[in-house]
Amino acid sequence: MRHRLRSCAGTTAAFAVAFTAFGAPAWAAPEPSVEARPPIGAQSAPGPAGRPASSPPVADPAALDRDVRVAPFDTAISREYFAVLPESISRAALDRVRELDGVESAEVVDAARVDLDGESTSVLGIDPSGFRNYAPEPSAGSDDIWQGIAEGRVALSDGAGKQRDLDVGSEITLAGANGEVTREVWTHATSGVAGIDALVSRELAAELGFPEGNGLIVSAPDADLWELREELEEALGEDASLQLLAEDPGDRPADAAGDPVGDDAIEGMIDAARSQIGVPYVWGGESLAEGGYDCSGLIQWAFAEVGVAIPRVTHDQWYAGERVDYADARPGDLIFWRSDPTAPDYISHVAIYLGDGRMLESPRTGLSVRETDVRMADMAGVVRVRA
Repeated sequence: MRHRLRSCAGTTAAFAVAFTAFGAPAWAAPEPSVEARPPIGAQSAPGPAGRPASSPPVADPAALDRDVRVAPFDTAISREYFAVLPESISRAALDRVRELDGVESAEVVDAARVDLDGESTSVLGIDPSGFRNYAPEPSAGSDDIWQGIAEGRVALSDGAGKQRDLDVGSEITLAGANGEVTREVWTHATSGVAGIDALVSRELAAELGFPEGNGLIVSAPDADLWELREELEEALGEDASLQLLAEDPGDRPADAAGDPVGDDAIEGMIDAARSQIGVPYVWGGESLAEGGYDCSGLIQWAFAEVGVAIPRVTHDQWYAGERVDYADARPGDLIFWRSDPTAPDYISHVAIYLGDGRMLESPRTGLSVRETDVRMADMAGVVRVRA
């Protein structure tokens, strides 16, 4: 029997355990001090005729020493899963993963949470020559981005950089198990790995005290992803946490566990969300105790108020139910958008559909929880949550 993909609250909690094993705090970052972003839907988009968006700018290419060789972009490699363990992945486990049916490659990374300018942040230590082939298309082909990372600079996700007011070219402090280092923000470029907000070289990761080789990016473009998950769990062991990265894993199995959330619970969830109208948007926020909510934090909180557990990360909420056409949307369904200019295929925003073309959202820094008209631009789709 095939099982429902377990991208519910347990997934995020498992990642929190894996990252917290290195002495880091919980998954969501606390409130930053930031400036407002450009309006949602008014950000850069792919160019005419479907051409990719231009590569994200870097701080100063002329400042590069180019004394570290970075291999040129080779071939775009799909990313289906991210796996993370509290300790280094053994060679035997890595071999088992690479031998699984459908797995074409697996890129080893170092994963940890560190304080980045005082805010707990999920970071990957990467080999720029290899990882760039797994990165979103606007970034993968930019030699300057990966050269800068190889020379010790930091690439922040588009959201973390802009929402936290960490400008390209500014200096930031990273505090790990081995102490603090100061580095330049080299670019704002989303990694393509949900929940990861910074990339550094594996050399810098070692300097900060990351565990070595405790993460994998797995490419298996032709695999049955629902079955592959179980095989990865068996290959990596019970301590492994898995994050689905594929943008479209195919239809949910017909026998997937869970039923659509009932009408009473949906009504209560909407009432709970409406009770937060006027509460500020806070990057990483998921409660009033943190001063407010980000988009997915509000939705997880509102569902929890009626006893329904859903994922914390927007990308995971995309898999929390069945896809429905917008024309068939009901109040309580979740609407998703792809509006990150550095990763055009990435799920980057979510709101609650209220009916009659209206929705409720925690939109962005500088705005508060609100009701507004549904925006059609960059809409990825609609999900009816199952529990």
